[in-house]
Amino acid sequence: MTINSQCFEITEKHKRLVICLLKGITQKNDIINIVWYEQAGMVSDNNYHQLIHKFRNLLLENNLPKAMLRTIPRHGAMLDLSLLPKIEETVQPITISQAKKTFTLAALGACFTAALSMVTKSLYR
Repeated sequence: MTINSQCFEITEKHKRLVICLLKGITQKNDIINIVWYEQAGMVSDNNYHQLIHKFRNLLLENNLPKAMLRTIPRHGAMLDLSLLPKIEETVQPITISQAKKTFTLAALGACFTAALSMVTKSLYR
């Protein structure tokens, strides 16, 4: 994933988490069922909390506010994209490398939501 010209890799589970949150799926149990769909309900809450923790650390390591992944007490999580700095750039083309399961998105900022929505649509083709 590239945000503000910084490229970093995300795991398949992190990709599924971001897709859930962008589609408005915020309830913990729903996120667990989608992110770990191949385990058919054999996932503990600890796996969910570890995924959230690691994604926040990934955001922080890449100079993004980790607070943009917000916890909703006794419910789940949500993305707060208002914490991203505003950039007056357009979204560049998105490329997906299935071999590494990485995503390259360019020039996000204010267009972050639109870019990730485009990734989501391309994944379900």
